[in-house]
Amino acid sequence: MIPHLSSEQLSEFMLGQPSPLVARHVRDCATCQSELANFREALGEFRGAVRAWSQHQANAAAISSTVEESHPWTPSRQLAWALLMAAVCIIASFVLPRHGADGVAGGDAVLLNQVDTQVSRTVPSSMEPLLKLVVQE
Repeated sequence: MIPHLSSEQLSEFMLGQPSPLVARHVRDCATCQSELANFREALGEFRGAVRAWSQHQANAAAISSTVEESHPWTPSRQLAWALLMAAVCIIASFVLPRHGADGVAGGDAVLLNQVDTQVSRTVPSSMEPLLKLVVQE
């Protein structure tokens, strides 16, 4: 008589390919029979979980296809959206304020004055309070 079956021998038995020695051991050993019963039960639970998952996936696919059928994204609908977006862009270009040459030139002059003020300082603005402490001659 062989000792209890290994996991490989149990798998071979479950696949229906046991050696005569393994088959005889399973027939005579209550412990290995119990192990095989647990193995079959685990496989049955796994099969049930896979079937439940696949059924859930099929239901989800059916629901999503029903939604797509009720609101199809047809080429005519795409064209309508494209025309609507083009109209919004055209209207926005007329409604939004435009900056003319005067606005740009005025903004540039202000920026140049700010830069000139910063560059012409003798010390950075953070050090100006220290400059007041120094006696000028």
